[in-house]
Amino acid sequence: MKRRMLPLLVLLLALLAAAARAGELRVDFYDMGKADAMLVTTPDGVRILIDCGTNKGGKALVSRFKKEGVEQIDTLIITHYDKDHVGGADKVLEEIPVRQVIMPVYDKESKQHTQFMEALDALPDVTVYPMDIGAKQTMESADGVRLSLTAAHKRSYGADEENDFSLAVRLTYGQTKFLFAGDAETPRQLELLEEGDVACDVLKVPYHGRLVSASERFLTEAAPQIAYITDSEEEPAEQALIDILHGLGTQVYASRTDGDVTVLSDGQTVRVE
Repeated sequence: MKRRMLPLLVLLLALLAAAARAGELRVDFYDMGKADAMLVTTPDGVRILIDCGTNKGGKALVSRFKKEGVEQIDTLIITHYDKDHVGGADKVLEEIPVRQVIMPVYDKESKQHTQFMEALDALPDVTVYPMDIGAKQTMESADGVRLSLTAAHKRSYGADEENDFSLAVRLTYGQTKFLFAGDAETPRQLELLEEGDVACDVLKVPYHGRLVSASERFLTEAAPQIAYITDSEEEPAEQALIDILHGLGTQVYASRTDGDVTVLSDGQTVRVE
C-alpha cells in the first residue's frame, strides 16, 4: 500500500486547532443494533467517525450522511476489525470523502477486513495512521479540545483476543470527557485502568454491555454521567452491568431500547438532546 504515512500529531493537530470555538460538541450514537458507529462533530464542524457498524450498517450510514449533508469525514477511527465495527467501513470510504484513517495493527482474516483494506487501497490520497502495539498519541489545542488514543499493550491475549486489540479513544472538550472503549474485555479494561484517565462524563460502554470480571471496577472508576450501550433484542446488555451503572447514578441509554441518542457538550456540562 503506497501512501503517505504521517505522524498522528501532524495529521490531527490542524483539525483540532481549528475546532471548538464557542459552541457545542455533538456526539451521535447511532442505532446499529449490536454494532458500533458514533459521529463526533466539533463546534467548527470537524467530523470524527468512530467505527462503521456492519456491512448493512455502512449502507445506512452513507444514506444518512447524504441526507443530512455530511459531505466529508475528517477522521475515521476503526477501533478493531470485528465485523460489527469495520463491516461498513468500505461503504463509507467508497461513498463519502475521508481525509484520514486511524486503525490498529494486528493480523485479521475476514471478508469485512479484506473489503475495508481494498477500499482503503483504492484511495491513495487518504492518509493512514496505523497504531501498533503500545502506541499512544495525545493532541491538544489552545481552544481546549483534546483527542487521545491508545492501542493494546500486548500482541496476544488468548483465545478471544481480538476485542482486546480495541483502540481506546478519549475526547475532551473543555471540562467534559468522552471515552469510547470499543469491545474491551477484562484484559483491555485492566490496561485502561492501568493507563489511568478512565473517568468520564460520557462512556460508550465496552463489549455491548456484557459483564466481565473487570466491569464493576472499570465502570466505578469511569463513573459516567451518561452511558450508551450498543446492543440488540437478540443480544441485550446484561442487567447486572446496567444495575452497576444505575448504582453510580448514570443515565443509561441503549440502542435496543432508545435507538439513536445525541449527546451535547458546551465544555462545562453534557446532556442528551
